[in-house]
Amino acid sequence: MKQRVIVATFLIGLLGLVSFSQERRQLPCGENGTQVEANACARRDYEKADAEMNKAYRALMGELASYGGGDQQKLRHAQTLWLKYRDATCESESSIYLGGSIRPAVHSSCLASVTRERTRRLAEFLPETAQ
Repeated sequence: MKQRVIVATFLIGLLGLVSFSQERRQLPCGENGTQVEANACARRDYEKADAEMNKAYRALMGELASYGGGDQQKLRHAQTLWLKYRDATCESESSIYLGGSIRPAVHSSCLASVTRERTRRLAEFLPETAQ
């Protein structure tokens, strides 16, 4: 009987620990968490920024379609060069942390920041209704 009580107590404690760790994974970005969680949060932030930039880029490409004259081709070329710039910039900025657990968060944060700036620049050329 004593053994069953010990096993039951152990299982209840284990369930509590699993429940606690599940809740911990759901922490909003910026709250205390592990470095892995911070890295994942920074990555999600970058992915959101990238999606917003792609939306602005597509809207601007749509606007340029009505002008003709190769404007879409020029924007496509500029965007390709900008992507290389962004990637090289963030690789350089995060290289100081190479091998460190914080490097992915630093790299993703850089990508998000530079991408938001590009989104702002693209949006400047859009009419108010397209933004």
